[in-house]
Amino acid sequence: MSEHKDKQRLDDVLRRAIDGSRPTFDAEGWQEKYAREYQTLVSRSEGAAAGGGGARRTVRLVIRLLAVAAVIVIGVALLLTQIPGRDEPGPVGTAPAAAGPARMVSMMSLRAAYLKGGQEGLGAQLDQALKHLGPRPNGLSMRDSFEDSEG
Repeated sequence: MSEHKDKQRLDDVLRRAIDGSRPTFDAEGWQEKYAREYQTLVSRSEGAAAGGGGARRTVRLVIRLLAVAAVIVIGVALLLTQIPGRDEPGPVGTAPAAAGPARMVSMMSLRAAYLKGGQEGLGAQLDQALKHLGPRPNGLSMRDSFEDSEG
């Protein structure tokens, strides 16, 4: 037997074993068989049409409003932190002097040093902090650290 005839024979056997007709959906039969599920679907669609989903819509609206408010607050904060004319670094070695050891390495002090002197200004500020604070395991007590940070 040739390969083509074998394929045809296999197709014929499969068609006889499996109903080869196109399946159709019987809605009425489904409604009768699954009456409780059908009623659930109908009640959901009627509730949504009558405004029964109002609580969900209200929650979605509140979440959207909160998201918009958060975007606005973040945008305003970003705009306020951008100081015009401060993007260019100043001359090298002009990092502002900080009052105490705790303020010398604070983020505000380091940021100001960077804005004023760029990478070099930041390096100078950190060098000053290292000279002033230095690696002293027993030279600075916790009490001294707290007093410097408070005053």
